[in-house]
Amino acid sequence: MSEPRTRTNPEVKWLANELAALAGEMQKIDREVSRLRKRRAAIVAKHRSLAKVAALAAIPALPDLVPPVRAHGRYGGRGKLNDFFRTVLRAAYPDALDSRTLGEMAVHHFAAAFETDEQRRYFRADSAMRALRLLVHKGEVERLHDLQTNAVGGWRWRVDAPTLGDLRAHAVSGAQSRRVVEG
Repeated sequence: MSEPRTRTNPEVKWLANELAALAGEMQKIDREVSRLRKRRAAIVAKHRSLAKVAALAAIPALPDLVPPVRAHGRYGGRGKLNDFFRTVLRAAYPDALDSRTLGEMAVHHFAAAFETDEQRRYFRADSAMRALRLLVHKGEVERLHDLQTNAVGGWRWRVDAPTLGDLRAHAVSGAQSRRVVEG
C-alpha cells in the first residue's frame, strides 16, 4: 500500500518557488556576464588592432589621446535606424512612403524626444534622410522623387523584378525562338 499523502506547508511552497526563481535569475545573469566578457574581449582586440594601425601611421599616442564616447547609442545601436527603415519599407512594398511619414515613424519608434520643432525637423532632414540615402546607395531602396524639385520625397523597397518592358521583350524573343524551332 502507498504511504499517506502529506500536505506541504504553503510557506515552504512559497519559499521553494522564490528560491527557484532567484536561482533562475542568477543563471540568466551569469549567461549575460559571460556574453559580455566575450564581447569585451572582441572589442579589446579591435582596439589593440587600431592602436597598431595608429602606430604604423606615426601617431602611436592616439589611443591614449582619444577620449571614450558613447557612440551609436541614440537609436538603440549602430545600424538600428537603417534596420528600422528596411523593415518599414519592406512591409509597405509595393507602396511607397514619403520622407515626412518615415521620419515621424522613426521618431515614434525610437521614442525620440525633441525640445523644439526645429530639432525634430533636423532629425528628419539629417539622420533619417542620411539613412535612406545610404539604403539607396546600397541598392535596397529606391528614391521615387526628383532631386531637383523641393517636393516631399517618396521611398520604396527595391525589388529586382522585371518591368513590363522586360516581360514584353522576353515574350517577343520567346515567340521568335519558337518560330525558329518550329520552322
